[in-house]
Amino acid sequence: MLYGEVHMWIGTRFRANRAGEDYMQVRGASAGRAPAIRSRRHAIWACVAVFLCVPAGPGLAQSLDFWPAVFSSSGFTVPVASGILYSHFKVGTAAGPLNVHHLSVDLSNPTVRAGAGLAHNRLMSDDETVSSMVARSGAIAGVNGDFFDIRGSGIPLNIVVRDGELVRSPTAWVAFAIRKDGRPRIDRFKWTGTVVLPGTGESHALAGYNAGLPSDGLMVISDALGYGAPAPEPGMRQTVAELAPAGSPAAPVRPGKAPGVPGAATPGLYTVKQVWVQQAFYAPFPAGEILLVGRGRAANWIRDKVPAGTEVQVNLTTDPDWHELRAAIGGGPVLVQCGRVVNDPHPPSPGERNVRFPVTALGILKDGRTVILVEVDGRQPHLSIGLTQPQLAAYMNWLGASEAMAFDSGGSATMVVRLPGRPHPAVVNSPSDGHERRVANALLFYSSAVPGPAVRLMLNANQPLQLLTGETAPLSIIGVDAQGNPVAPPQPVRVTAQPQLVTVTAAGVVRVGEIAGTGILRAESGGVSGTVALSVVARRAEQPPTASATVGAQLPIEP
Repeated sequence: MLYGEVHMWIGTRFRANRAGEDYMQVRGASAGRAPAIRSRRHAIWACVAVFLCVPAGPGLAQSLDFWPAVFSSSGFTVPVASGILYSHFKVGTAAGPLNVHHLSVDLSNPTVRAGAGLAHNRLMSDDETVSSMVARSGAIAGVNGDFFDIRGSGIPLNIVVRDGELVRSPTAWVAFAIRKDGRPRIDRFKWTGTVVLPGTGESHALAGYNAGLPSDGLMVISDALGYGAPAPEPGMRQTVAELAPAGSPAAPVRPGKAPGVPGAATPGLYTVKQVWVQQAFYAPFPAGEILLVGRGRAANWIRDKVPAGTEVQVNLTTDPDWHELRAAIGGGPVLVQCGRVVNDPHPPSPGERNVRFPVTALGILKDGRTVILVEVDGRQPHLSIGLTQPQLAAYMNWLGASEAMAFDSGGSATMVVRLPGRPHPAVVNSPSDGHERRVANALLFYSSAVPGPAVRLMLNANQPLQLLTGETAPLSIIGVDAQGNPVAPPQPVRVTAQPQLVTVTAAGVVRVGEIAGTGILRAESGGVSGTVALSVVARRAEQPPTASATVGAQLPIEP
């Protein structure tokens, strides 16, 4: 079982706002009021209100190292698209509540694709929210990615590969990558780039590609950096060589293109067009051109060895070879290796290891093709207290990850998903800044699946429905096609209960009678159907009628 068995405690109620929208509020056993989750009322995509108090089962409470005692857990799972599932859990612990979001993605599904999103399509920028990157790229889900220069250039701090193109060189921290065959990997990429002068055979190491300028070394800069080479600081020696692709100028290529990508070429031969001493060179560059920037002793090397007209071979290389990748995005620390929780010796933020934070993480399951993304909110005592790095590692290991790593945390932690019945993706978590933070990059997921007719119906997110006598509650009914895509069920939908403990109106409202018992709630629509377990509990005499229903369930594996 992927998620284990944990019984649930969940409280939910609805209130209408002035625009006629509904707000679903969920709170854990010891939590205060949760932030509203907005959902527009629709006859087909009605939401479910639930309330029950059941002690937590032994699975989660006794299986996680570093965690406080867990006494309650609640949640649901719904399909986002073929091969992509979204889950939301509320967990009550002895230290406080946790608000947890999962995104399970089957990368072996031919309709699913993952990629790296880059803020404003350049490295240096004012950054961009994950929801904006998702929307403008046509993705259906995404999470925040790498750490970045938050108070300066906005540049991500580790490797970036987009659509088979190297955009930024790596650092010593870990990265998530997707090979061209679609297989995911978590690895460290060592930078091995060089510049070679074919005329003499002389070579010089490159400090990086589209990264921070060294005080003494060579850097290659492309237009993707979004800035260029600034003027040197007082006392700093700087020389800039403007490089144009050697050969026909009619077909310029970017240096970070990998073989096998349509229209691509291996990083190759350039001709020095002009040399600029102690001067800036700002973006945008002429098509296909790059800059070779030297500072300190490297400035003298360019000035003396690389005059205008010189041929220069630019080798943008890493170990392992980035040319094998379709996408890569940095992060850290490593959380799980070979199925074991580990302490990363080279974390991006070692001082944060034992501090509770809002967190985002990714795990690769044992099948080697499924990834699970986890976001846990934090810094909100009444909603979610967050996790330490050891707690996050233990959780990813418990979920079945054989390899796992974290991404940027704190106010950057964001998950965006297009939920069933919603026209657009939206933020599903509660960012700790009180609003969505602009970040440098994101891990994005796309679906090319074409939804077909419903082959089954999903009631109440497949969670057993438990109600008190005399109550009413709205009921959710989602159609699911043969590929696992959520679709609108054919109309009309007929819902019946066996035995007849409840009735369901045409508007999708469940009305509970005065007889307690157990049974099955069944929905039928256009030749397809779905069922969910039903339990009606007699209300105690002192319990006033409410407009909420109850549900008890285990953490779901799949819809």
